[in-house]
Amino acid sequence: MSAEKKLKELMVEFRSLKTETEKIAFDKKMSRLLAEMSTEERKTFRKAFLTSARQTVAEAKEIKKEAEMKVLLSGVDNYLSLSQIAQDYFGKSRSWLYQRINGATVNGKPAQFTPEEQQRFANALMDISEKIQNTAKRLSTC
Repeated sequence: MSAEKKLKELMVEFRSLKTETEKIAFDKKMSRLLAEMSTEERKTFRKAFLTSARQTVAEAKEIKKEAEMKVLLSGVDNYLSLSQIAQDYFGKSRSWLYQRINGATVNGKPAQFTPEEQQRFANALMDISEKIQNTAKRLSTC
């Protein structure tokens, strides 16, 4: 069995652990498993583990980025027409914009803004903010 496959099986098992007793038993199992491996097998397993850990960290960063976007928009998104922003500033549909804001899975990957699209979105919000401020100023002088 390949190190990657064995690691995936162990990760599935680890995620299913519920009690402290189960976790202690799993730790013992891991110690036995590693002790039974040759030096070369441990190196291969370590490499698979590090690759998996890096991938998990990258995925966590993406989730964090998506959550930050949602938090940033909370409080103002109810006052914005995201469909109009999508159309006017991106030439896209409302669902396209929502997919990026919410990190929806599109073609097997989470949808996200490119750095240029994120800057365009920020500029759109600044433009809308300026229009609202100008309108408020005109209203106050009527």
